[in-house]
Amino acid sequence: MGERRKLRKKLEAHKRSLQEHLAKIEEEKRRPKPRWHLIRLWEKHIANIRRQIEKIERRLER
Repeated sequence: MGERRKLRKKLEAHKRSLQEHLAKIEEEKRRPKPRWHLIRLWEKHIANIRRQIEKIERRLER
């Protein structure tokens, strides 16, 4: 498999993961007593995922 194809697969995986984490946060906020420590953790994960997505997109632009 070529490098560009691997990068595109990684990019799609990161985008799926991002959507899953956003859904978890929304679900947790709907609870009567949201677990804010989990929300903060997922927000950190989201920030990392977004950085990875940007990095991969820059590499694909070359």
